[in-house]
Amino acid sequence: MHRIGIIGCGWIAPFHLAALQKFADRASVAWVADIDSIRADAIASRYSVRAISDYREGLDEVDCVHILLPHHLHCQVTTVCLEAGKHVLLEKPIATSLEDADTMIACAERNARTLMVGYPHRYRNCFQVFKEIVTGGSYGRLFMLDAMMDECLKDYLTGWTRRKETLGGGVFFSSSPHMLDVMLWIGGEVRCASVVGTRGGCNIEGEDTACSILKFESGVIGVTRHTWASPAAPVWYTMEAVCEQARVRLTTSPEGDLVRDGAECAWTTRIEAHGEHDELLLESGEGLDLTAEVEHFFDCVDTGACPQTDGPAARKIIELVLNAYADAERRGGL
Repeated sequence: MHRIGIIGCGWIAPFHLAALQKFADRASVAWVADIDSIRADAIASRYSVRAISDYREGLDEVDCVHILLPHHLHCQVTTVCLEAGKHVLLEKPIATSLEDADTMIACAERNARTLMVGYPHRYRNCFQVFKEIVTGGSYGRLFMLDAMMDECLKDYLTGWTRRKETLGGGVFFSSSPHMLDVMLWIGGEVRCASVVGTRGGCNIEGEDTACSILKFESGVIGVTRHTWASPAAPVWYTMEAVCEQARVRLTTSPEGDLVRDGAECAWTTRIEAHGEHDELLLESGEGLDLTAEVEHFFDCVDTGACPQTDGPAARKIIELVLNAYADAERRGGL
């Protein structure tokens, strides 16, 4: 039975706690920690756990921690937990710099502990089905992936999320990797990548809207489009695979207000194929569910297996993003 500590009680914390409730036979939450006592107490009361203000005071009581903190704090807190002998599930991104990422990866290896970074979409059932469809040959060769995330976050981006130093960049660094991770999982190694960005209305230092183009060694082309400044976002996440004989589209749509409803939001997820005949291949209520991600973390901790989204895999994503940023700065793309 794993004893879990939750470090950080912001918007994403209820998603982790909701997933953990499904593993009562494998884990229990010992405490939640946040320097904001009001926020910690609210989460603790909601999920009937203990609240603490300093996560370090509770490390002796747990063997695993979920770190859900602002990006610039990831390296410091993760290394403290790994040095204390704890397994870590860390919300993406791994860090705001490659140097910090390397420090964290080395720390996990030195202490023989699991470090897994939370890129949940590849673990969701719908994406497992999507990958099998588009790489299995049913519709011929895959040659393009096109993804869009459409979000209305103008009133949500405050505090640390507004500053490049603490966020790591803009939307392409912070959230577009939700698409990039899936694309790398499906398309393989990236040959080259470029990005352009702009501000569509969010009061942040970095770009709130970005588009990227990737070329994979496999020959597949990838396109990402992402905005935090949408005036209306009926479909939150779309990924379309263009194959020789059909376009296969996955959409995940909130039925309510995702920012307001959080883990209580209802969803509709669909996979459709449009070719010689239109086909509905999957329809479900799966949304931003972290259950499969958490299960993979426990499986890796229990067996010693390497997580799919381990430190090196997560480092590869921020390296891609930072290199694309540097190229865009030289070319005037940001």
